[in-house]
Amino acid sequence: MLAHTYGPGYGQWKEAPSYDHASSLGRELSDERRRQILASKGMMKTLYLAWQDRRSRRWFPVGRLVQCDTEKGGYEFSYIRGAEQAKELTGFVGLPGFPKLDKQYWAPGLFPAFRYRVMNLARPDRPDYLRQLGIDADLWDEFIELSMSGGYSHSDHFEMFPVIEPDAEGWFRTRSILHGLRHTNQHGIEAASRLKDGDALRLAFELNNPATKHALLVYANDYYPLGWLPRYLVDCMHQGNRLLVTDVSLHVERVNLSAPLSHRLLVSFRGRLPDGFNPMRDLQHYQPIVTCRRCRSYSSCGVRT
Repeated sequence: MLAHTYGPGYGQWKEAPSYDHASSLGRELSDERRRQILASKGMMKTLYLAWQDRRSRRWFPVGRLVQCDTEKGGYEFSYIRGAEQAKELTGFVGLPGFPKLDKQYWAPGLFPAFRYRVMNLARPDRPDYLRQLGIDADLWDEFIELSMSGGYSHSDHFEMFPVIEPDAEGWFRTRSILHGLRHTNQHGIEAASRLKDGDALRLAFELNNPATKHALLVYANDYYPLGWLPRYLVDCMHQGNRLLVTDVSLHVERVNLSAPLSHRLLVSFRGRLPDGFNPMRDLQHYQPIVTCRRCRSYSSCGVRT
């Protein structure tokens, strides 16, 4: 495997900052952690949608869902330039209920196509599910759940993911369930069970992943592979065979020992992007096919007008 490695003992590693795990452990949230979550809710106005072509197995970012920050409110869905590429290369026909790539769709409440991707509020296993995702039930909303769960459905090949929003100095932080633990090996699965909340992890930038070519592979400190960071992260953070992120910090936020392997590890990933680079603002395939008529603000919905 060709890969560049980031972790303890490597030049681009920095110690993971201290982190309050009270929410995932069911204890009372610290004031600082509560402020962080409330701030993230305030920022969680936009989610992106990716689609996988069954034959090629290739993923494309194809759409954007916005919680409109206007007096009228509501939700808006529109396609992005990645959908045009998916249509040209694989025959992508769109999400059911949204047939035209060059049209904006608005509704006063969350569209049914996305609402059914949120777990039923009455399910008895819902509290455990939210804990696995690192979501405090008192601060829950639909967008936060979809950003962490991916909104997966057995009936289609779509995935939802949050905006990467670097600050003025290029720093960003994202939290996600680690993908693909079941595709590693028994040693990796056993290594995952030995991890503790707050443990530092290693990151390798794969250059020849058989499924996606480029990928972000996560290792335990004893070098057993644990899985991969979500696909959208590597899409946003590399140029050719070069990873753009520096000062990488990766650690375990929560170990879900009673959960299926697909939800076993919740991780926090922090790093720094080049000055002035905002992937979802600057990369062509994230640009809207049509501009926003309602939000009229880049800061609230990510659409230039």
